[in-house]
Amino acid sequence: MVAWLIPCSPSVYDAEGAFQEYGHVVWHQNCKMQAGDIAYIYISAPIKEICCKCIIEDVDIPLDVGDDDGYVIDEMFSLKSYRRFMDLKMIEIYDNPLLGLSFLKMNGLGSPIQGQRRAPQALVEYIEKAVKEWKPNNALGTENRLRA
Repeated sequence: MVAWLIPCSPSVYDAEGAFQEYGHVVWHQNCKMQAGDIAYIYISAPIKEICCKCIIEDVDIPLDVGDDDGYVIDEMFSLKSYRRFMDLKMIEIYDNPLLGLSFLKMNGLGSPIQGQRRAPQALVEYIEKAVKEWKPNNALGTENRLRA
């Protein structure tokens, strides 16, 4: 099993909302992912934080635009420009400041997350530890930060 970092621009797509409503999404695939691999979705500026953990259920699938069209924010964005797709099933949604960019950089992230790539093992270990140890000081739960 390999862990991957997958960036998402909140000005283009509301990944948190789509995962919260549907539990899985079809996502474009640029790397040699395999079914069973883990994908961490990183929301870029202004959030700059990993928002969820997914399992890759299927790879190299044809484009099948699902019901998540309501979560596409930038109408200029089109999945038709991509050739390969994967099905991501949400395992957990996070609202954890320990998964913010500055903490990720201090714990194994070598450069900004600008494209899909493997997650270094040290970073995966940090993410899993941060998720286990985080105790939120409020009862906000997993509200969607993009739709609030």
